[in-house]
Amino acid sequence: MSAVAPWDADGLWMKARLFINRALDPEREFEESAFWASSALEMLGKSALARVSPALIANAVDDEGTSLLMASGLLDVSKRFVSVQAKTVWSRCARAFRPFNSKEAGLIAEGRNEYIHGARIGYDAIPESAWWPRYWAQAVILLSHVERTVGEFVGSEREQAVEVYLTVNREHQQRRLEAALESARVSLRLHTANAMTGRRLAEWNLFTLSRWGYSQPTECPACASGLGEYGGEEILDTDVSHHGDVDDYWSSVSVTHTVATEGFQCATCHLSIDDYELLQLINGVPLDFEAEGDPADIADYEYEEYNNE
Repeated sequence: MSAVAPWDADGLWMKARLFINRALDPEREFEESAFWASSALEMLGKSALARVSPALIANAVDDEGTSLLMASGLLDVSKRFVSVQAKTVWSRCARAFRPFNSKEAGLIAEGRNEYIHGARIGYDAIPESAWWPRYWAQAVILLSHVERTVGEFVGSEREQAVEVYLTVNREHQQRRLEAALESARVSLRLHTANAMTGRRLAEWNLFTLSRWGYSQPTECPACASGLGEYGGEEILDTDVSHHGDVDDYWSSVSVTHTVATEGFQCATCHLSIDDYELLQLINGVPLDFEAEGDPADIADYEYEEYNNE
């Protein structure tokens, strides 16, 4: 029987399962449970990435690319495989598996190094009552990308408890959004009435609109003005359509990008939101959108390929 490769997606899934069940042992203190749960989340992320390509979890720098070559099948597995750090896992999962939130995952796992290596407990930045709802909100996203259920991850007897945490998190995020909307409404009323002072006035005056590469207008959920917009920079996909006369190439090409939404902002009430979980709750704001691209940005070979057909 051959050994399981260190980048094997199913092997990483089984390890994540082992870790989460250690975390949920009722005899453990919260700090130890959080340590094992954070480790489980990292294994889940690596499993999801490895299902796409093992190279996504291979360290390409510290061992001069040896691990990357191993994951690509160009070297045998006799050498030591080195995987990427957790922060890289979070970053890649955020880009590949929206709406996974790399910042949130980093905060959830922040105490792990301190718990292992430092003098402090480590998991004291987020109260236990808030930590688990936030944890499960990220974990269920990764579970969907390894095509597993919460029940398969934690066992049927614990599934209902996880659903409670998810409900608590949804309610918490809804309250956060409502608070942000009301704060923007109050700021607009105060500014309109010339009654804004102190820190609020300073923040209002310092507000600047983000200059995204791509954006779309929409109604603001706070003040209902038409000066709201969502936008982003990262292009997820590009569709190039050829039509018309080949001799007039630039006028016969249309380019449509699919762009990841990075945030929402309003020029009227200065509402600004860049949290994925809150963006999902705003009506009319998708997590990705289509935007027109510039045909001049298309690589020269596309023009030559089209011209030679």
